[in-house]
Amino acid sequence: MNPFKAYKFFAHLFAYPENREEFFENLERFYPFEDKTPLEELKKFPFEELQAEYTSLFVANIKGVPCKPYESFFRSSEKTLMGAPAFDAVKYYELFNLSTGDELPDAVYLQLDFAAFLLKLMEETPYAEDKKKLSVLYRDFFRKHILWMEDFADCILRNSSVKPLKVFAKLFKEFLQRERERLKL
Repeated sequence: MNPFKAYKFFAHLFAYPENREEFFENLERFYPFEDKTPLEELKKFPFEELQAEYTSLFVANIKGVPCKPYESFFRSSEKTLMGAPAFDAVKYYELFNLSTGDELPDAVYLQLDFAAFLLKLMEETPYAEDKKKLSVLYRDFFRKHILWMEDFADCILRNSSVKPLKVFAKLFKEFLQRERERLKL
């Protein structure tokens, strides 16, 4: 599996699906798995219901939002947003003069997209010394800001009622575990 494509795929999957065509176009473009069945099943799901599921899991729920897609939420005992992990993530983005706009810097999809960015830079730089520095930076970012996402995947598995989302949460967790093993963390 191509890690760059996996990061991009999951970044798009865990961002709110505002537009059906664009959402599935991005998922197809970065689809990292051989078996297309989960994606085909997700496409069959009524889009408005998929949006409602995202809202219920990640944004607003009368019983409380179980899986807020922010590192600070998962890593703080108070389940707050914009905690220390968010400020630490900003330091990584600023190394490349990147901004998160209006989004919180520890949003799952931003962190996944940044990991993909680092992998792409490593792949494209012709300089061995830069590859080494980027590799160290990627490993550090993964350890500090990606590892926690196994808990995020477990949360989706426990709380989602959409079978294809559960399948993707399981695949996401497996991908993270493979990367953790590859990085020897």
